[in-house]
Amino acid sequence: MRHERQVELLQRVAGAGEHFRGLHAPECLVHPAAVYTDPERFEREVRLLFRDGPVFFALSAALENPGDYLADTVGGVPLVVVRQRDGSLRAMVNACRHRGAPVVAPGSSGEEARSFTCPYHGWVYGTDGALKGRPLSAGAFDDVGSDCGLHRVAVAEEYGLIFVRPGGDEPIDVGDFLSGAQHDLADFDLGGYTHVQSRVNTWKMNWKLFLDTFTESYHIRTLHHSTLFPRFNSDCTICDGFGRHCLSVGLRADVLDETKKPVEEWSILPYGTIQYFLVPSGLVVHQIDHVETWRVEPLDVHTSRLTTSIYAPTRPETDKALSYWHKNLDLLLKVTGTEDFPLMEQIQANLDSGALPEVIYGRNEPPLIHYHREIDKVLEG
Repeated sequence: MRHERQVELLQRVAGAGEHFRGLHAPECLVHPAAVYTDPERFEREVRLLFRDGPVFFALSAALENPGDYLADTVGGVPLVVVRQRDGSLRAMVNACRHRGAPVVAPGSSGEEARSFTCPYHGWVYGTDGALKGRPLSAGAFDDVGSDCGLHRVAVAEEYGLIFVRPGGDEPIDVGDFLSGAQHDLADFDLGGYTHVQSRVNTWKMNWKLFLDTFTESYHIRTLHHSTLFPRFNSDCTICDGFGRHCLSVGLRADVLDETKKPVEEWSILPYGTIQYFLVPSGLVVHQIDHVETWRVEPLDVHTSRLTTSIYAPTRPETDKALSYWHKNLDLLLKVTGTEDFPLMEQIQANLDSGALPEVIYGRNEPPLIHYHREIDKVLEG
């Protein structure tokens, strides 16, 4: 992150006053509980946000070499994204043109593939999705012609980020979609990181409750009293909006110590968990020595699948180095998996009961207010 940007953020913290009140949003937001429980609203969210896209898919480092692929579901659409020989990407519907079987195992990834073979009848596709063969079919499909390649959808890659549009092939303008966030994201050189590991878990909660978890630090004092609170501030986060997206910087308890140094030495990186919310699906998090990403896939109005990935600045060449990154991911998933997400499931159950008509987002939760208002704009538009 540019030094002048770090100084700007730290100056806002230094001038925020007691309990960082200067970082608060202008006003609270009272939101209907139905935004987490209404099936009709959920269907609109999936269509407008996840199908029409663009949708964050992964960091470029997840598909490093030609033939590397990642198969997953986005907005209910089975996709496989493959790195091509010329370095470009191709995104295709992961369904054989014969009978619709997945050509690549859903949820799988692989390296340097040369072709894909449907497990049902053995139709063979190139990594570009072109049909290469229909073995032992004895001409039985000749009258439908040879144009039976995998259906393509739009994919775009920039700033080390990969985006897809599951619902069609309309080109994606990444800069326009990021609405200014790219100026920050480019500073992190995300394309230079190395993918270490991804893990997948399913939770009984609306997809927005996943994002809600990370939008505010107010809960740290109580929910994470024994784990995170000794090291992290619980008053407020820094928030900057970029269209529907936003930056949220969670601050360490000793962040103001940095502002006692000469300005030219200031750095927020050791004192902040720097999170970029790429609505609807993604969260890109810069920690002190690595990057984490989260991607949420809504399965139904109260069920979500989360993919958590860790990326290292250099390729781990030893078992010790690999173990270090695995332990980082273990710790992250232990805290969220034993403290955050089980409580989100309980919140979802309470909201599903219909007994709570609304929820309240406080002025000390500015990212929470921002992204919910932006989602409402999309649905209303």
